[in-house]
This record gives sequence, structure tokens and C-alpha cells, in this order.
Amino acid sequence: MRNMSNVSAWAFVVAGLVALAFGPSRASAGELQNMLDKSKAFAALPRMKHTPAFRLELFDARQYPKEAQGQQWWYICDGKERVGLITTWFDGHVELFRFSPEVDKGAKYELPAVYHWANLIGARLPTNGARFTFTKDAGDSLEFKTETTEFRLAWDERLGYVLNGIGHFATPKPQEIEFSNLLAGGISESRDDHKRWQKTMRGLLLDGRISFVHHNPVNIPKDDVQAGGFVGFVTEEKMNPFVEVLEANGPVYFATCSQWYDQHIRMKAPQTKEADGLYHVRARYRLLSVPGAVARELEAMAVYTSPATGESGMAGFLQNKVNDFETSVPRGKMYNGPIWQPGINATEGVAHSGTKSIAVGGLGPGKVKSASPIGGGPAIYGESSKRYRLAAWVKTQGLEDGGAYVQVDDVFFNWEDVKATRRTEKLTGDRDWTRLEVDFTPSPNDPFLNIKLCVEGAGTAWFDDLELVEVAR
Repeated sequence: MRNMSNVSAWAFVVAGLVALAFGPSRASAGELQNMLDKSKAFAALPRMKHTPAFRLELFDARQYPKEAQGQQWWYICDGKERVGLITTWFDGHVELFRFSPEVDKGAKYELPAVYHWANLIGARLPTNGARFTFTKDAGDSLEFKTETTEFRLAWDERLGYVLNGIGHFATPKPQEIEFSNLLAGGISESRDDHKRWQKTMRGLLLDGRISFVHHNPVNIPKDDVQAGGFVGFVTEEKMNPFVEVLEANGPVYFATCSQWYDQHIRMKAPQTKEADGLYHVRARYRLLSVPGAVARELEAMAVYTSPATGESGMAGFLQNKVNDFETSVPRGKMYNGPIWQPGINATEGVAHSGTKSIAVGGLGPGKVKSASPIGGGPAIYGESSKRYRLAAWVKTQGLEDGGAYVQVDDVFFNWEDVKATRRTEKLTGDRDWTRLEVDFTPSPNDPFLNIKLCVEGAGTAWFDDLELVEVAR
């Protein structure tokens, strides 16, 4: 898991915000809006007459970890309804819980006690970590800014709430800039019943196509897009978040994070200085959601563009399944689990079932070698209200000065932020296949679970038929 408190960083010189008008004029509308204008499903949507009564509800973050304290936190409210969040925590973001006041009306949308990127409620855009200044904090729109970005939240009769953004970055040397990023809660989710959206869409590619990719740790596209490009997640009924780039002063590309599946929206480094001797990146974009019927129509236009097919050759891990490592993660399909850290893979030969297992060789006396499924793909969730069993079949050879065992850590903000550890018994010497297991209840507030196949001391162990399953309390 990457450290969520260090999302992206760059050295920039504040040069004043770009003078671009908010809201897409027809002359500068992006490709997504052009497609919506031609969409039968979009044309059939009723016009929603609504005048927002936006206000900000400041709240105390002292119940959150120390990293969150001293930051700015506001709920975005439309009348009595909470519709979003603004915070400077995690480099700052604006999160929309819903795109219409009528969706889940009356829901309070309380934030989890341990709040982080992976358990967002809605869809979010970053604000690059700076403090906020509000130029309009109530009424039919909200307007606020940081040193490098400006935002305006307003109402659209067909789309509901739309968050418009502009950014201006100036650097003394040519530098790529990630001027926006799209992430939504439930995108990177290991629990099948919590997993939201199956595909990421993006368009237009340079060859004119609209592409899609299934969420999968080995399908990590990076695509140059034409001016006015867009990226989004499909398809659900209530929310399908998209970011549309309306204007940019240079070439833009989209890249997918291999773990959270968030969409990095980046502009390539400018090559020409402006009159002030600096290199400038300017962009105008918007966060919106399209209803399910429209999302399905857009999805039908997209094509899978990766040439890779078949198995990837990388071992994966699925929750609530027996992982026998006989098949690797498939390309071109949704795969709702992580792959193993670099250098760790299943090998032929020794196996409890089939022909493959994961071998771990010891590093010598006093040292522990471990293998974990943290190389990409969603982190494994543990629900504090449930009880789990971690089990594996283990074979050892020549194990001295320690032993082989299976371990699970509770972590929150990075893999080193360990709150609890459980281990099975250790196997030593030469042992034929033996089942090791440990039952546990995760720490409060639903941690991530870091599974480790461990060898302490010298020797080798093979691990097979690994599983993390729910058991009766």
C-alpha cells in the first residue's frame, strides 16, 4: 500500500490562477459533452429544476488520527442534505457523496472513524494540499480556491451537481504535472459484495477510439488522449463519475494506479518558457456523474484496447477463495484481488494440490523473509464485525534457527502502520505438508489485512492452498 499521506508532490512557483471562465461553453466543450449531446438516453432524461441552497458545515476532526487534526474539514450541504466533503487532509480533496439531493435523501453520510482513500463515500478530486479560501461559501453555488486550483460547485438540470475546476502551475524547469485525479469509494475493493464499478472508460484516444479496461492489477493502461478527453467509471444506477478535460495548454494523458485504480490526469512537461521565464501548465476540467442508462450507452461504444490476452503469469490472491496458484491472473477480465509483491510468484514442482506453490527461502539466523500479496490490486479488507480464518498448507526443508509460519497484520495508512499481528505455529526441520491456521477478529474500524508467508532462519518452505475466509463468531 502506498503511503496515502504523500499522494503527489512537485515544486512549483505560484504564478496566479489561470484566467479561464468556469463552465463549458459550447465552443470549448469536451468530447464527453459532445457524446452526451448526441445520446438518446441523455436526451430522454428529465430536466431537474433545482436551485441549490449550498452551505458549509464545519466539523471537528479530533476523533480522527493525529494526522487529520489541524486540517480543514467541511461537509458540503444543500439545504439539510449532506452532499459532499472538503478537506485539506491527504493532500486535500473535494468529495461528492451524491450528484443529486434526491439520491438517498436523508442519509447522513457519516465518515468512518478511520477515514482514508480506500473508504471514500463518493467520488473525489484533489486540491494539491494547500489551504482553502472561499470566495462564495453559500447560495446557489460554492466557489473556493487554493494557490494552484479554483473550484466551483453548481447545478446542471441534466447532470445534477457538477464540480468545475481550473488549475495553473508554474515551474522553473519543465515538469509533468498531475493537475487532477479521479478516485471513487468502492473502486479498489477486495470484498466482492462491496466492489463498485467494473470498468474504467476513457476517450478519445489518439486513434479516435473510446476504450475501456476491466479493473485488474495487470491491466494498467497509460493512454495519450485527444484534446477534450475524458475518463470515468461505469456502470451503476446512482453514480458513474467522470472527469472531462475541457481545455489544456498541452498534451494530456491518463494513467491508472495499479492499486487504487484511481485515474491520474496528467499534462506532459511544457517545452517553452513564457515571458516570466517559467514553464506553465494550465487546465480546465469538471467532475460529473452520468445516470445508469446513459453510462450503459457510453459503455457500449467503448472497446477493449489492450493487445494482451490470456494469463499474465503473475500469481494473485482472492479473498474467500482457496488460492491454489494453478492459474495466474487473467488479462482482459475483472480480477478483484491483489498480485504478490515483486519477485514473488508461484513455481512448478512442489505442491500440495496441482503442480504449483509459492516457495520462500530463508535469509539465515535471526532474519525473517516474507511474501505478501501487495504488489498491485486492492488491499484486503478486514471487517471488525466479522471473524476470519487464515490458513495454508506448508512444507518445509532444512529449516533451522526459527521456522515457517503464516502471519496476518492489521494495518491502516501504510504497510508499516501495524496495529495487530497474529501468527500460526511454526514448522521446523523437514516437514511434509501440514495445515497451519489462525482465527482472528480484525482491529476496530476495519483495517487492511497484510498476509505474510514467513520463513525465519535458514531453509525453505513451500506454501499452497492459501485462504482467508469468514468463519462463525
